[in-house]
Amino acid sequence: MKFNNLHKTAFLITLIFSVISGVFAQSDISSPYSRFGLGTMSKNRTNTVLQGMGGICNAIDGKHLLNNSNPASYAEIDSLTFLFDAGFYVKNSTYKNSNVSESASNSSFDYFDIGFGVTRWLKMGLGAAPYSNRAYNSTNSFDYQYPYSIAYEGTGGVNKLYWANGLRINDKLSLGLKFNYIFGNITDETILYYPDYAHFHNEKSTINLNFSDVTFDLGILYKKFLKGDRKLTFGVVYSLPADMKAHRDTYIRTMFKGYGVNNETVRDTIVYETGKRVDVKYPQSLGLGVTLQKSERWLLGMDFNWSNWSAFKMNNANDSLQDSWNIAIGGSYTPRNTSISSYLRKMTYRAGLHYDQTIFNIYGNSINKYGVTFGFTLPLQRAMSSINFAFEFGKMGTTKDGLIEESYFNMSFGISLHDRWFVKRRYK
Repeated sequence: MKFNNLHKTAFLITLIFSVISGVFAQSDISSPYSRFGLGTMSKNRTNTVLQGMGGICNAIDGKHLLNNSNPASYAEIDSLTFLFDAGFYVKNSTYKNSNVSESASNSSFDYFDIGFGVTRWLKMGLGAAPYSNRAYNSTNSFDYQYPYSIAYEGTGGVNKLYWANGLRINDKLSLGLKFNYIFGNITDETILYYPDYAHFHNEKSTINLNFSDVTFDLGILYKKFLKGDRKLTFGVVYSLPADMKAHRDTYIRTMFKGYGVNNETVRDTIVYETGKRVDVKYPQSLGLGVTLQKSERWLLGMDFNWSNWSAFKMNNANDSLQDSWNIAIGGSYTPRNTSISSYLRKMTYRAGLHYDQTIFNIYGNSINKYGVTFGFTLPLQRAMSSINFAFEFGKMGTTKDGLIEESYFNMSFGISLHDRWFVKRRYK
C-alpha cells in the first residue's frame, strides 16, 4: 500500500470510531411498546440504500454495497476493493390514543459497515448497529381512599457488533456466516407514590439487565443468469436460536419523595441483589428473498421474514410477545449510469413498501406496522462512492382497547465510500 492510501486508512479509522460512539450513544424516541421483551427491535434495519426499497435485503448481493443482512452478499466484493458505509437518521413520530396525541423527534447515527477482500474467494465485513431500544415513560393514577400514582420508566438498549464472512463457491453460489456480539443494558424503574401525603412512604423498584453473548447468522445466495443481461437471485438467511447470558441487578426500597423533580430519601432497603444470572431464550428467524435485475439499470425484489418470538423467554417469562413476520417489495432504477450529459440520469431512484406483524401482542391485539419508502443516490464525480437518501412514511399500532398508534416519518442519510486499495501505482 502506498503512502497516499495510509492517509485514507487513518481517516477511515477515525471516522469508524466516531460512528461507533454515535451508534452506541443513541436513544430512540420514547415508545410505550418498548416496555416489553428487549424493547423495540432494530434487527431488520438495513442500510440507507435498501431502506429506500422497502427494506428488501435477503437476495441483494454486495458487489457495490454492503448488505449486512445476508453475510453471503460479502462474497461479491472485489478482492482489491475496500467499502465503507455509514448511516444517520432523523425520525418524527406522533403518538395518539382515543383521547390525546403527542409528537416527538429524534436523530442519531444508525449503523456502520466496512467490507474488504481477504482472498479471491473469501471476503469479510465488520460493522455495528443498534439491536433494540428501551425508551418509555408513563404514569397511572388511582383515586381511592388514599389517592396514589404508579410511574413507569425504561431506558437503555442492546447493541450489535458483527463479523461477516462471505465465501464464493462459484459464479452462481455464495455462502455466508456472521458472528454477532450482542451486548448492552436495559433499566426499568417503577415508583409507587402518594402525591397528596408528604408523610407516606413511597416505594421504588429499579431493575437493570446487562446482556453479553454471541449469536450466529447463516446466509445463501444463488444466481441464475438469464438472457438480455438479466439475472435472478435467490437469498436465504437463517439466525440460529441461542441461550443468551444476562445478569440482573435489583434494588427495591421505601423512601420519601423520589418522583418528578424530587430527590429521593431512602427510608429502608427491601431488596438489594447484584449479578444474578438470568436465562434469555433468543429466537430463531428465517428470511427468504428473490430479485430480478438487469445489469446496473433496474432491480425488482421481494422479501419475507419470520422470527419465532413466541419462544422468547427471559427468566421463564414471554412478556406478551408473538411470532413476527414481514413482507417487503421494492426496486430501483438508474436511467443511464454512464451518462456524461445529465447528472439526473446517472442518479439511482428507489421505492418500496412493507407490512409487518411486530413482536408485540397486547390485550390480544397484534401490533402491526406498515410503511411506504422511496430514496435516491447521488453518485460522486469520478468515483464509485455515493451519497444516499431514504424516506419512509408509516404507521404502527392501534387505538383499540386504549392502546397507542404511532404515525412516523423517517429520513435516512448514508455515505458509501468505494476505493481500490493494494494497487501498485505506476508513475512515469
